[in-house]
Amino acid sequence: MKKGVIIMLSLLLMVGVSSSAYAHPGRLDKKGGHNCSAKSIKKGLCTGYHYHKKKK
Repeated sequence: MKKGVIIMLSLLLMVGVSSSAYAHPGRLDKKGGHNCSAKSIKKGLCTGYHYHKKKK
């Protein structure tokens, strides 16, 4: 019984963590970022300009 509870909690944790990251389309500029498309903003995937890679 205890093992089943641990497995269920682990599955719920994985689902919660994985649902917090969403991919969205868009190429990166030389700074490693880009502006969100109107479509992505409407879907709530991103807002405005943002980075995907650290600046060097």
